[in-house]
Amino acid sequence: MANVHIGDDVLRSILARLPGKPLLRFRCASKHWNRVISDPYFMKSRSRRMVLFPLLKPFVAIDENVPAEDKTHSMVRIPYPSEHLPELVSELTIVGTFSGIVLLAVWRPPAIPCLFRFLMCDLILYNPLTRASKVVAVMKQDSFIDRFLSYVFGFGHGETPHDLKIVRFAYMCRTSCYRWNVFDLKTSSWSTPQFTERGFYFWGDAGVFLNGFLYWVTSIKHRFNILALNVKEMGFSKIKLSHGVDPEMLLLGSIGGCLCTINKSTTGFDVWLMKQQCDDNSWTKAHSFKFGLEGNRFYPICVLGNGKILMTCSSIQFVIYDTSKDSYKTLNALETLDHIDRLSKIFNSRSVGGSSQFKVVRSIEYVESWVSPSEMCYI
Repeated sequence: MANVHIGDDVLRSILARLPGKPLLRFRCASKHWNRVISDPYFMKSRSRRMVLFPLLKPFVAIDENVPAEDKTHSMVRIPYPSEHLPELVSELTIVGTFSGIVLLAVWRPPAIPCLFRFLMCDLILYNPLTRASKVVAVMKQDSFIDRFLSYVFGFGHGETPHDLKIVRFAYMCRTSCYRWNVFDLKTSSWSTPQFTERGFYFWGDAGVFLNGFLYWVTSIKHRFNILALNVKEMGFSKIKLSHGVDPEMLLLGSIGGCLCTINKSTTGFDVWLMKQQCDDNSWTKAHSFKFGLEGNRFYPICVLGNGKILMTCSSIQFVIYDTSKDSYKTLNALETLDHIDRLSKIFNSRSVGGSSQFKVVRSIEYVESWVSPSEMCYI
């Protein structure tokens, strides 16, 4: 066996089919294997997609490449960034992802209990595959006068991916409006452009990035619109939703390079695509579907890059629905997790514009890579 030689092409083909955990172990098999696995072109060709859920100790990820009947690997535990994640965490938001790196917004309670809610939030870049992490910003407020009730984030870039920006909106109690700031990962500094509009609320905690723009769903007097930010020019525009939207369910994402919304209809769900960027006259209904299993009421929680939709229900059953084939597969790996009860936090309600409405906690699809979080900062 010592004389058996495996060609690099065959070796890459075999290794490309492996999940992330064994791939990490095989980097230690030999210097040659480490060199093959660490090659950026190998990881790019592998292009293994995962879906991360915003749960703690540990995170939970769905591996889309594994058959649903493979209960060991279709849903896996991923350790949280223990080095940088505070011991006490009140809330966590997945803001966005680039090159296999996920941006986390981690809320933590103040060190000294107080009557009012003072937001303390850390922004952490995290690679779920290598477990490497880096804190890029620590936010806290010490003044009651300018007390913030909530943060809303966005993660995107302008003309090139080398100009990554983090956008933050802070809702101010005193003026009942949003103050916004931009964090430049190149310079590790905040800037405060002008933004004066009031009277609207954000639907969700993070925006969707697509083709140089960040998009957020907003609510004004119980009417939904989309706020678009040109990340390069730092200019805002509004996009009307020409189709009726049920406030009980609205999910923003992208399919085939187009911005999309998935909203509840009288018979099921409608998928709308905006064919032209930032053109509210180009909305087109692409698909309608009705889905249910054993009487359970399912909701979409993540739009995947291949046009599929991840859905779940209050009984914590997961399915991946394929809009192109009108078919689905059920994920049956939940019994392998010892903290299934916390998955119910995917659902909760929030107050938007004074009314209590349904909200889905954001999950996100990312592509595994060896990129280090420190490389994203270019420091």
